[in-house]
Amino acid sequence: MRVVEPQQLFTYRRARSGALLAGVSMVLVVETAALDVWLAKHHPYLAWAILASSLATLAWLVADYHAMGRGAILVGPEQLEIRIGRRFSATVPRDQIAGAIAPTWRQIPTSTRDYLNATKPATPNALLTFRELISVRLPGGFSKRIRRLGLCVDEPERFLAALEPALPHNF
Repeated sequence: MRVVEPQQLFTYRRARSGALLAGVSMVLVVETAALDVWLAKHHPYLAWAILASSLATLAWLVADYHAMGRGAILVGPEQLEIRIGRRFSATVPRDQIAGAIAPTWRQIPTSTRDYLNATKPATPNALLTFRELISVRLPGGFSKRIRRLGLCVDEPERFLAALEPALPHNF
């Protein structure tokens, strides 16, 4: 009889970057202001559209930063629920996890064909490999099918240990 494990939450606050958010936001504001001044005289509707698009982008970036600070990965007895800010989400049955390691820089895949670093730009400290391709929901309603997932979690050793009972043991 299998003992039912309690659900555990694992945060990824270290994966977010306030400096990157500030830098991208400043560039967005400066470029939008310059472009709006240049376009306002001859193409006012285009200027307003660009301003609205830039404000929506800025709002999304800030909301994602806050969501990264509040979010967590849920490791339950039957499934793994991954919600990374406003960027990615997936629900994976635990029996689909083929491997979970703390990767070295050489083990981090360079091809993005079947791999996703969900906490980019942070370097992954946990690499999950799945038995089959899984579907991950991306921003804008898109999805991607992956076999490997890189994550930067705050407590990688505890995260990997929580996944261990689901992994097959070789005797």
